[in-house]
Amino acid sequence: MRSVLGWFNVLLIALLCMALTPLAQAEPFKPTDDAMVLETLPRRDNDALNARIASLRMQLNAAPADFKLASELAEQHLSRFRRDSDPRDLGQAEAAIAPWLRTDNPPALALILRASVQQSNHQFDAALANLNLAMSKTPGNPQALLMRASILQVQGHYAAAKESCGALIFQDTVFAGICLANVLAVSGQPDQATALLQRMLTQAPPEQGIKAWAAASLAEAAASIGQDAQAEAALRSGLAANPRDAYLKTAMADFLLAQRRPREVLPLLADDIRNDNLLLRLAMAEQQLGSADARAHIDDLQARFAAAAARGDRVHLREEAMFRLILLNQPEAALQLAQANWQVQKELADCRILLESAVAAHQPRAAQAALEWLKTAGLRAPSLLALEQQAQLPAGR
Repeated sequence: MRSVLGWFNVLLIALLCMALTPLAQAEPFKPTDDAMVLETLPRRDNDALNARIASLRMQLNAAPADFKLASELAEQHLSRFRRDSDPRDLGQAEAAIAPWLRTDNPPALALILRASVQQSNHQFDAALANLNLAMSKTPGNPQALLMRASILQVQGHYAAAKESCGALIFQDTVFAGICLANVLAVSGQPDQATALLQRMLTQAPPEQGIKAWAAASLAEAAASIGQDAQAEAALRSGLAANPRDAYLKTAMADFLLAQRRPREVLPLLADDIRNDNLLLRLAMAEQQLGSADARAHIDDLQARFAAAAARGDRVHLREEAMFRLILLNQPEAALQLAQANWQVQKELADCRILLESAVAAHQPRAAQAALEWLKTAGLRAPSLLALEQQAQLPAGR
């Protein structure tokens, strides 16, 4: 069995995937000219990850029955998806293990890899089904337990998520601690979560992924209770350990934007415009600064939405809600997206965009589910308390 550490990047993919999705009512764009460029695909420069994928592909072509090669290739595609947000990598990851998934008795590892692809596509129930099947083959499987906990947390099933985290204690105490703290942070015990994550960050092994996970988790927990200095320190610690981590860059950009420090976002994200989520934050920073560059990046995002619509892509409604609300000033459309997103996932960022959209659209009743979640979570950052007050229904209504 591979170690938990070797699986960390695979786990994060669906938690951090950055695809954007169009409005349900939007008509797919149909080009009138065969020569029209719809989207520029990412370059495949020969960096270490791309070279590794190319090497594994060649080896697998020469030995197509080698499951070890196939599963490693799938893992590398998932890692590149996290870095580049290129949906082709999800299809290529699943294709690598497809022959084993078609058998009557697929390996547990194949099921876990398929679950990771499904998680990235927000097919949470299907992912849980595959994880449960994998665990029936390999009870106590740490990869399955960790991924299962993250999905259950996103769905708001906190007791079950804690149970999965607890089972990890026999595998790795640091992983179990970070896992549990993440659940505590959104289920009524944010102070305990912050204290636990402080300890876990000091104990996290030097592997970049682990340090990044602990740092990002601590930053979100600390910010949610108004400890901004600690949040920023955690983010900088994580970025020092892994400067290319896309999730940490997103978290740092969100923090800086909330602090009205957009000028610091520009150098952080200038080289990452291929990643949709990072491009969104860059455009938001440019808009705060009144930069002329914002227009081109907004148009670029619109084009990416058109490409997503043509693919039938409905992943990460949260990011498009942010796009519609902040960059296009379309609060009603943003609210519709935020409400649809809330039906799928319930985390702090989902709560925030639902509240912001409802307030901007003057429809506070639409935010009642988010208000209830916020109260139960026990979060008290000043910005959240201000949103909560704005979204309260008038007396007697």
